Amino acid sequence: MIKNSINDIKELCEYIWDLEDKYDLFNLEVNGINPWAAYRMDIYFELAKKFGIFDKKLNLKTSKIDKVIYFFRLLKNSINYYKDYKFKKVDALIFSWGRTKKIKNKLIDPYTYYLEKKLNKQKTSFLEFESPYKGKHIRKKKSYKIYLDKILILRNILNLFIKTKIDIKNKKIIKMLSKEINKDNNTPFFDIEQLLISNTKKFIPTYSYYLDILKKTQPKVIYIVVSYGQGEVIKAANDLNIEVIELQHGTFSKYHLGYSFPKGYNAKYLPKKFYVWNNYWKNLMSFPIKSENIKIYPCQYLEIEKKKYQNIIKKKNSLIVLSQGANTEVIANKLIENIAYFKKFQITFKLHPNEYHMRSKHKKLTYLQKKYNVSIVTNVDLYEYLAKSEYQAGVFSTALYEGVEFNCKTILLKLPGIEYMDQFIKINKPIIK
Repeated sequence: MIKNSINDIKELCEYIWDLEDKYDLFNLEVNGINPWAAYRMDIYFELAKKFGIFDKKLNLKTSKIDKVIYFFRLLKNSINYYKDYKFKKVDALIFSWGRTKKIKNKLIDPYTYYLEKKLNKQKTSFLEFESPYKGKHIRKKKSYKIYLDKILILRNILNLFIKTKIDIKNKKIIKMLSKEINKDNNTPFFDIEQLLISNTKKFIPTYSYYLDILKKTQPKVIYIVVSYGQGEVIKAANDLNIEVIELQHGTFSKYHLGYSFPKGYNAKYLPKKFYVWNNYWKNLMSFPIKSENIKIYPCQYLEIEKKKYQNIIKKKNSLIVLSQGANTEVIANKLIENIAYFKKFQITFKLHPNEYHMRSKHKKLTYLQKKYNVSIVTNVDLYEYLAKSEYQAGVFSTALYEGVEFNCKTILLKLPGIEYMDQFIKINKPIIK
């Protein structure tokens, strides 16, 4: 039964599952595309915003000026690297992730760097596709690396010329869905129809571009770091019977909608195989993939970093607080509310990379810094801080799992998102505040 009020992530996930079941949303069609299946996580975040589960007031919206700047950066890169778009046949394609780490003064994607080394050693031909971050590419350009700036430019232009085609059946479903989502007048109106249409218009040219690339490169396998939000390339690969393997990049649980499908799914938008870091994650996997297609593939970057800092002595009562963009202010407020407990710690508050530029906007964080001498850090070596910290605190950050690897004692903050950590709580027995 669909609830009238949504108060936390658990309730939101259950609400979405019920909607999916009631309206068969994975098979909802606009222009022959299944936009709910392709952009499910986007819809989840928009619904979380509607119901006030995450604090979006300080979230990472791009200003109009920045959008113009990013557009011209994309255009410049598309022109400068135009010759790269002449594709040839290769054995594999790799879609790297935006997260960048430094190793031996080299900037790398920690999730695909060691895979590429392995493929090079095996003399397996491949191409890497890299998305820009704020219109920039900070990792070194290689001969096998293709920037995705061109497709971002093209889809933003081509989608303006796509006309919407929705049959009577699907129009009726969308109308009922909109009415259902917006029946509570105490929450902001969510234009689900417009979101489904705009996502479809974005999907069509992107899918066509990838289909053309795959026909030209004819890879046997595609490696991808994050499947949700990558429905265009996954569907193109599935349509051509090319194997797609997702590499684990973070946590997943029953309440992470990128990986939880208890009441249905659409296989056209999902990978066929999944590489997980260890047996803990394999046993936790609820992704609709056959068990024999879930393989152990350790995170080599983490293992190397653990050895690097294995001799660091932890500082007594040191605490690193791990921020997340949607929860930063509420995390800071949680510390303030429980300051009688937290003031005994020497606290370092580590901001998420996506919010470095927003540091001054976090008023409660500034208050903590001035009133209680909390240190706020941005671009630092996270693993070094985890290695020297006695305690770590957060809500559902992937870094909390990494902190356990560095023998940090864990404090979980009872805030939206702690639902992700149900298995973590059972196994690691953290302090909960």
